Amino acid sequence: MRNKRLLIIFGVLLSLTLLIAIGSAVFSIRTVTAYCYNYDDDVLIERVLQNKSKLMGKSIFALNEDALIEEVEKNVGGIKVINIERLFPNRVSINFIKLYDYFETKYNGFYYKFGIDGRIVDKQEESAGESVINVKFDLDEEPAVDGTLAAAKGFSALQSMTQRLENLQYAGSDSTVIIECIDFSFSDSTIYIKMRSGVLIKLLRYENADIKLWKALSLYMAKPDYRRSGTIIATDADRVDYSPYIDNEYEEGNL
Repeated sequence: MRNKRLLIIFGVLLSLTLLIAIGSAVFSIRTVTAYCYNYDDDVLIERVLQNKSKLMGKSIFALNEDALIEEVEKNVGGIKVINIERLFPNRVSINFIKLYDYFETKYNGFYYKFGIDGRIVDKQEESAGESVINVKFDLDEEPAVDGTLAAAKGFSALQSMTQRLENLQYAGSDSTVIIECIDFSFSDSTIYIKMRSGVLIKLLRYENADIKLWKALSLYMAKPDYRRSGTIIATDADRVDYSPYIDNEYEEGNL
């Protein structure tokens, strides 16, 4: 009786061991891929997968998705990971979008290109021209490629404005941006936006910058006569004002 009981216990333990061994083999990560929803770039895919060897052989159940997202976004600037997809039994896909390099800022004679995440992706001696928006920050020190501009005064306001820029950024050509410059450096309380068509937009106070920009751009799009000169002024009030005169103080300060 005792021997029979030992045989049963031994059989159960053996079965559990086999199940664990089989499960470990079946559910160990064997393949890691990456997919970009809005851009086709093999080099970017390779950069996202540069540390995939760290995941190989680990249990798919033990995968820490938040930690993996943080690591990927830290190592690869200009992207946002949408999710980590577990494809049972042993595959993982890192799904992401490319954050386009809409902006550049100038410091000490060089132009630094960056996306809405604030990560600097390139440093050039020449401006990217009409394909990007120039952003003026009052920077305390020289930026670094792969560094970030997130601490710059006005950057959080710029992030909030981006959704409004998505719909109205391009006009007529995919290589020309309708906004020439967004200036956070001239004033501590006013955002100045210079349009390529000639008009100047003033957003009074940084708070709710996205709503103010939306109101100003709505007037800009609705009134072609307001696009070539003068100043569009948006405040916290519902009303947006237009003056046929340019802001002399700002113009003189940028001569």
